[in-house]
Amino acid sequence: MKEYGNVLPQEWNGTKPMFAVCSGGLHPGLIPALVNYFGKDIIIQVGGGCHGHPDGTGKGAMALRQAIEAVMNLTNLREYAKEKPELRRALEQWVD
Repeated sequence: MKEYGNVLPQEWNGTKPMFAVCSGGLHPGLIPALVNYFGKDIIIQVGGGCHGHPDGTGKGAMALRQAIEAVMNLTNLREYAKEKPELRRALEQWVD
């Protein structure tokens, strides 16, 4: 897959600002790529990637939040997961 970087800040010929909505087949391991492609001002709809966590929905929600924290802090997801069991389990579940 070709890396494009953040494409939404470019000039859109008068189109008003908007949020990108990412949905379908998402899980915590994809958060860095989504932020890279679309920037921080996005809506990420995660269903199965939350509810399908091996330790349940609550841990799935925690893993997603941890993935977002890692990206916002410019920390490698796998490094961050070493201290976050919920994220570590999610990354083991969904291997890219």
